Amino acid sequence: MSDAATPTVLVVDDDPAMLETMKRALGEVDCRVRLAEDAGSALAAASEDHLDLLILDRMLPDADGVELLGRLRAQGVQAPAIVITAHPSFETAVDALGHRACHYLVKPFAPPELVARVREALGGGPVGSEETDEAGYLWRTLRERYDFEHVMSRNDQVRQVYAAAARVADTRAPVLLEGETGTGKDYLARAIHYMSDRAETHFVAVNCGALPEQLLTSELFGHEKGAFTSATRAKKGLCEVADGGTLFLDEIGEMSTDNQVKLLHFTQDYAFTRLGGTEQIEVDVRLICATNRDLSEAVVGGRFREDLYYRLAVVPLHLPPLRARPEDVQPFARFFLARHRRRHGRGPRQIASEALELLAAQRWPGNLRQLENAIQRGLLLAEGDVLRPEHLILDLGEARSEAPPRDLDSLPDLETVQAEHIRRVWALCEGNRTRAAEVLGISPRTLGRRLEEYGIE
Repeated sequence: MSDAATPTVLVVDDDPAMLETMKRALGEVDCRVRLAEDAGSALAAASEDHLDLLILDRMLPDADGVELLGRLRAQGVQAPAIVITAHPSFETAVDALGHRACHYLVKPFAPPELVARVREALGGGPVGSEETDEAGYLWRTLRERYDFEHVMSRNDQVRQVYAAAARVADTRAPVLLEGETGTGKDYLARAIHYMSDRAETHFVAVNCGALPEQLLTSELFGHEKGAFTSATRAKKGLCEVADGGTLFLDEIGEMSTDNQVKLLHFTQDYAFTRLGGTEQIEVDVRLICATNRDLSEAVVGGRFREDLYYRLAVVPLHLPPLRARPEDVQPFARFFLARHRRRHGRGPRQIASEALELLAAQRWPGNLRQLENAIQRGLLLAEGDVLRPEHLILDLGEARSEAPPRDLDSLPDLETVQAEHIRRVWALCEGNRTRAAEVLGISPRTLGRRLEEYGIE
């Protein structure tokens, strides 16, 4: 700890009033409180100070709170974490638990509840009782939530993929998930884990494309104290953290050649040595990898090791894009509407047939993730019990009938697209800043800066 007697708690929230409220509440706890209003400030605090507990708001102006937790873990911060959210969901819980959060609180919460959670987290004991602890409840219900029988796809190829996944779930065979971004590879990876005999153990996810080469090595295999300049203490790698559970390597196609070699050696007998260490550590992990690239093509082009490819692709599963399974658009649209209606506590109960036809006429280059975003935006903008075409804000270039641009010069730049999107949402929300910020997924303060920057009245 930063002091022999006083632990340090980092509280991150973009609402100054909320920060002050939590700081006052934590006055009842024997701890030193550091405050941050965004992810950048939180990362800076973590580099300056040893932290004993993290309290992170889900919605920050420059990052998602769970994403920030992952970045802090990558930076070497191992402190327990409490995630705060106004919109609880199983997806939030899965992601938070995957980054070893001990609990999450749902807004609004009473200060005594925060104090109780902080005391329990700093004490190192279980958070809450078995009967009332929400994290424990989520662990017990995740298996049902990710049951293969809940797959809604009407597409024969997708059903065959899930059937194959079900047959290998209880084995240790490495699985390679291939498919475009947004097709549901992470969902399938979690489904395999939670339907396996490892369901009660760790599901540890690593985005191989989000970390620099040397940092990814340290993140996977850990390091000893003094292994490099900033290594002031030993750190377990995620391969070690995942011992007994599942290690999910997303965007494996982005991994450097040197790290491919290290991963190949690891998969030979599931043993490794920490950076700067000499002791060989053996672990029992189930390896699941995912990529939006064609790895067999990358092998031919010399960008991915052939021996590693065959080591990882013992069970290759390919999820087709949404445009190849148009029969899935309407059932998933209804599912996403119900999900976000529960999450936001309001919104239409059904989708008009004209809106369903409009959705079915899109190409959905972002696949299910893009469809879900469109439904959520529509729900937040809609009035009444029916989601209609005028409530849908569809991205430029989605329609199937639209001709592709002839050259790059004909495409608008990102700033133009973003400004136009904010302008349209602002108009549809009739100047309601809170509602517009919710639709855009940013804080009202960030929206205010964007309105000023783009000259939107």
